[in-house]
Amino acid sequence: MSLLPLGAALVVLMIDSAIELSLISSMVGYLHRSGANKYPFDLGDGTSAVINAKPVGLLLNEGHTSNGAAGTALVLICFGGFLVLWHQRRRERKRNANAALGLSRVFLAYTIFTILSFLLTLSALAYTFAVSNQTKGQTIDKTVAAQFQGNAYPKDQWTPGTWTKALLSLPITSDRDAAYLRQWLRVMEGWKWNLIPLFLIGLVVASLSVMHCQQQRRRQTSTATADDK
Repeated sequence: MSLLPLGAALVVLMIDSAIELSLISSMVGYLHRSGANKYPFDLGDGTSAVINAKPVGLLLNEGHTSNGAAGTALVLICFGGFLVLWHQRRRERKRNANAALGLSRVFLAYTIFTILSFLLTLSALAYTFAVSNQTKGQTIDKTVAAQFQGNAYPKDQWTPGTWTKALLSLPITSDRDAAYLRQWLRVMEGWKWNLIPLFLIGLVVASLSVMHCQQQRRRQTSTATADDK
């Protein structure tokens, strides 16, 4: 099997994993920059209150896991993969002169890492969507928020995305604040949903690597059998 499909898949994976890292990094920067922000909202009785940008129970592990999965895919699988493909192409050329050339241990080790990276992405995908589903539909109690003005909202646990959606469901008095929150909600939703193509492309890369290993193993076995005859 030609190494060209695997190389093309690595290019696509490199682009997608870079996008994932960029989106997550943007969200982290937003949380650091806007953590002290306070958003005024209408209490419905002619008065208003303010709520902090971040709650007490903000869950971030799903972002760390996804960041690790994307970073592993980019650095180890993509950048490392291009080096492995270069090494493998050299062996492929040598095989023309030496038909008994066996399966590269470097490529075999790389294939194992592609599988592990795929499983890490699968774990990040499952964990992120599980946490999001557990916290979706929650709303902010305006009475509690008014009581804790100047302090982080104390009730429930939230992902950055579900918290931002809850903030937007409040009658925020500033259109500028609402637009700012909607902008960052798109970023948060973007990296969450981008885990799906990252998972699928990682599956393709791992599958192509395994197929190439199997092909090389069959050729090695066929060569050994022919030599015995």
